[in-house]
Amino acid sequence: MNLWIRRLHMYTGLFNFSLLVVFGLAGLVVTADAPDIFAPGNQPAVSTQTFTAPPSASDKEAGQLIAKTLAPPNSGPPYVHRDSSHQLVADFYGPNGLVRATLIESSNQLRVETYRNSIWRFFDNVHATTIRDKSTSPVVRAWAWYIECGIWSLIFMTLSGVWLGVRVRWEFRWTRVALVAGVIVFAAMYWLER
Repeated sequence: MNLWIRRLHMYTGLFNFSLLVVFGLAGLVVTADAPDIFAPGNQPAVSTQTFTAPPSASDKEAGQLIAKTLAPPNSGPPYVHRDSSHQLVADFYGPNGLVRATLIESSNQLRVETYRNSIWRFFDNVHATTIRDKSTSPVVRAWAWYIECGIWSLIFMTLSGVWLGVRVRWEFRWTRVALVAGVIVFAAMYWLER
């Protein structure tokens, strides 16, 4: 039985390799405060198009019409708000950046700014993707399910690692020290932060 648990533990670790690389790089991005999409020098691609919202449409309804008109790839539903000039803005966030559509009602135009993330912010964004995200992209949905499977398999790896450590390597002193140290560190953090 230990042989099968060891094999499953190893293959699960290989399955999670890409996931752990992305999560590790995302942690470094946040720690090192890597440049984001609004960093100086990162100018958006700007375009305009004709767009008229029905006069009776609410901001939310206008934002939904903008979403249907633009259909930005790999993004979820728009975040609709008014800017400091009281213009309607629909922000579409995706793993690779932001598409910001500003409705200029006086001229019936839609100003579309497309900001592209650096590779570092891409890592940060994809690590936060969950199955609850409302992205229409099949690629983003598949990645979200990969993360979900990865989370459950990491729980399996932890439990199988403890099992293998206790059943196979318990006679080694460092096995006992590592297990006890991990439990003590977590218990101390929990107790100190209550």
